[in-house]
Amino acid sequence: MNNFHKSPDFSLHIPPSMWNSFRQAMLSARKTNEEVIGFLFCQRHQISKRQIRYFPKAWVVPAPDCYEHQSAYGLALKEEFHLYLLENYLSKGRLDVVHVHTHAGQETPCFSCVDDKYESEYARFLSSNFPDKHRLISGVFDESMQQSEFRIWHKKGNSCEAVNFYPSWFEIAQEQNCLPESDLMFARQKVFGEVFQRQLSELTVTLIGCGGIGAVFAEQLGRLGVKKWLLVDPDRLEVVNLNRMPGATRQMADQQWHKVEYVKQLIKKIYSTGSCVKTIPNSIEHKTAEREIAASDLIVVATDNHRSRQVAQELALKYMRPLVCLGTHIDIKPDGVPRMYCRVTVPPLGGGWCLMCGNIINLQRAALEAAPVEIENLASQAGYLEGINDPAVFWLNSICASTGVGVIQGMVSGFLNVEEGLDWIYQFPQCQWQHTNTDYLKTPDCYFCSSDDRDLA
Repeated sequence: MNNFHKSPDFSLHIPPSMWNSFRQAMLSARKTNEEVIGFLFCQRHQISKRQIRYFPKAWVVPAPDCYEHQSAYGLALKEEFHLYLLENYLSKGRLDVVHVHTHAGQETPCFSCVDDKYESEYARFLSSNFPDKHRLISGVFDESMQQSEFRIWHKKGNSCEAVNFYPSWFEIAQEQNCLPESDLMFARQKVFGEVFQRQLSELTVTLIGCGGIGAVFAEQLGRLGVKKWLLVDPDRLEVVNLNRMPGATRQMADQQWHKVEYVKQLIKKIYSTGSCVKTIPNSIEHKTAEREIAASDLIVVATDNHRSRQVAQELALKYMRPLVCLGTHIDIKPDGVPRMYCRVTVPPLGGGWCLMCGNIINLQRAALEAAPVEIENLASQAGYLEGINDPAVFWLNSICASTGVGVIQGMVSGFLNVEEGLDWIYQFPQCQWQHTNTDYLKTPDCYFCSSDDRDLA
């Protein structure tokens, strides 16, 4: 169509495990090279005035008996199947439709004039026959579903705009680009694929908290291949930190280095060139922090206070960014035996449950931590706040940080399904990992993450 114009403002993100299932179902729905069709029903997230992201909540690929006819030159679905889609997916919620079909051949696909005609009509039908005025996104793939083009139709069906498609949680491209042969650093990681390694190099990670867990995490994820960072932490190095901060020295503590500068040096020692590390030596609530965090691909919070974790969760929900929360806890039983825990939590993207639902954040503590110093002092005197920082040891922090790095590797490469979120707790000396049943964490009326209370318009 002549009024098709490219725009970077719309993006469609399909989680890797869902994409693999959807793609396989599409490829299995034909005998030779017939065109096939599939549908995804997506939640619309308005990130800003000109930035909108779509994330699927459900998908359907029709079986062969759902087609009126199906060939390499076109297809048509039975009316009963259309009625099934309308009754089961569109009449019950505020979901927009993603209509995906294939064209025969392996060349880069493009929309045909037939596609234009029928999709334009369908876009008008969706916006004029339902109270929620559903939008239509259409996608076309080659027959092997490797190359694609996507667009979103305006409600009147008279124009459309380009949509960026990512079979990933992150806004990183999927094309195969070989790493330079001279770069031998990642030779032992080639088993995970060149695409995975390149995606890591393009990923921008926000790390909130550059202390005992954050520093170990940054070094390990950096050595895995992440080169773009935003580091946020208002604290400075102290001698008491040296038992758990890799590479930190007494001189750094005496000179009161900012922790963000110390972690930046860790990353720069891995990559003398080719890395980008921004630092904000202030709290997450500083005026410059939100804008920078919103521009990153992933938020990792590794702080020891509830307020910063609350703000990190709120920003992750507001800007639809995956969030990974890392933490440890040590206490001593009356018989003198220590109990040690580390916890790695990834709330589902877009809500369902969050750190507040999982009791990882104590909102009373968060409120006191955010209060003026005078009120905080009164609360401390009354026994509401502990006066001594929690105990911490390097090896427990390392277990937590290493597991967090492994989770992110699984998220990027797609072998770990975090669509429903995850919450893992390690206990020592039992040496056991507990996997929380996230169904118990779901809180439909949560003030923070309930989709009914958030602006999705």
